[in-house]
Amino acid sequence: MKAFRGTLIAAAVLLLVGVAWWFLRPQPVDPDLSDGVRLFAFEKHELVRVEVQRPPSADVDAQDIVLEEVDGQWRIAGTDFVAGRSMVNRVKHQLHDLTSRAVVVDSPDAPELYGLGDNAIQVRLTLRDGREIAFQAGDPNPSGVSYYIRPLPGDTIYTVKKSAVDYYSLTLDEFRERRFAGFDSKDVTRIAAAVAVAANDEHPDVQRSLVIQRVGDREWDMQSPEPMAASDDRVRRLLGRVNALKADRFIELPQGALDGQLAEYGLDQPRLDLTLDFASRDSLRLVVGAEAESENKHQVHAFMRIGDDDTVYVARAGLLDDFAADLAEYRNTRVVRMDADDVVAVDVVLRAEPGEDLAGEAGVRFAADQWVWRDGVPVPGSTPERVARYVAELDVADFVDDAPADLAPFGLADPVARITLRNADDEERILRVGAAGEPLVDPEGRERPRRYVTIEGAAPVYLADERVLNVVHDMVRESNRKKEKDAEKAARQERIPSEALPGAEDAR
Repeated sequence: MKAFRGTLIAAAVLLLVGVAWWFLRPQPVDPDLSDGVRLFAFEKHELVRVEVQRPPSADVDAQDIVLEEVDGQWRIAGTDFVAGRSMVNRVKHQLHDLTSRAVVVDSPDAPELYGLGDNAIQVRLTLRDGREIAFQAGDPNPSGVSYYIRPLPGDTIYTVKKSAVDYYSLTLDEFRERRFAGFDSKDVTRIAAAVAVAANDEHPDVQRSLVIQRVGDREWDMQSPEPMAASDDRVRRLLGRVNALKADRFIELPQGALDGQLAEYGLDQPRLDLTLDFASRDSLRLVVGAEAESENKHQVHAFMRIGDDDTVYVARAGLLDDFAADLAEYRNTRVVRMDADDVVAVDVVLRAEPGEDLAGEAGVRFAADQWVWRDGVPVPGSTPERVARYVAELDVADFVDDAPADLAPFGLADPVARITLRNADDEERILRVGAAGEPLVDPEGRERPRRYVTIEGAAPVYLADERVLNVVHDMVRESNRKKEKDAEKAARQERIPSEALPGAEDAR
């Protein structure tokens, strides 16, 4: 009986809990009844045109602005200006799913109180399928964190987040693309520049001609002022500096007027006159003139011009230091100039140095996704891969002599080691390793041994870390062990037939 009574009590409690949950459970909110109303809905890629009409009474440049997509590029209609990507993306991002914060009023008697009368900014969006979305952007609300907006057609006024509409009152310059020298770095084939270089106190402004030519994928040769292989990292830094130029402000002059005012901006005697050639587009010419005033006192700015445009750009002038850098910084320290992943054959010859007995030669090939010795036997371990990668990607520590009259003083006439790399296109790079050079001393005072090296067919002599010789030692050592084992195996096979022949015992 007590058990039955307990069951009834438990059931009653469970029923009460269920009823309470039913009445207190979270209720779905009907979006049509909430303060937040979805005002616009479209996919970002659908937007193809933005028209902004601003009343003359607006406290800004009252010029109307039309941004439109033309052949995949956004431009400012009626001008030669490219529309700012950040501004176009801002319009798309802020409006494609805009929801109101609150409904303010329906059919207001005085819309001008909200900045939505004759003084309102009119915005019209055109989508790819021809649909249009229109609205009026008004004033900020008293708190300043929201703005009034009225979708058209319609008489209802809403508030929306400030960032959704506060930029429509900005000047035309704010809608322009500020990156004025953009290009694809991979498309550049040649760099030609005349740059002012501070040589010394007596001649502070010396013009240096800098010409760098692309000779392969991530390979460059400097042709002027000093013929040499140029560092890909340094070249990409130069191109990156130009590509990232961003105008702080624009100075617009009447068509053709700038040619008569070049001296005013220092563009008649520029500090940098740069031309970039491309594989698939017209050349780009950038001229950097005199220093320009800037609100940022910690950064130097300069007047700049692209081609024969009538616009003068004011932008940061940090790229001048890169183009005027010491030529030693342009040197390509990756002197072998072969991609390690392309190496298909490695041959080494090693002679014994005084006090050493390790010597010999070895050769490996890459076949069927593995390294094999010359006789086709797979090579155990990673030594061939380490030799190919370390030699192909050799990063020299110092440039010793660009045109030595004699290689003998460096031990390179009769090198300690000679390493030949060959790629799938049958191109060869031969590295000679010579005598020990001056060691590199690290900040802790430890010495790192170095060797003189040179590339056959090229003049310069370099200093490289001695590890380039150590990997050759490993490969020759393994090759010698294999040869010894092969010789022992061959000797055993020679003895087996003679001992196994019938009558061999009688013959002895």
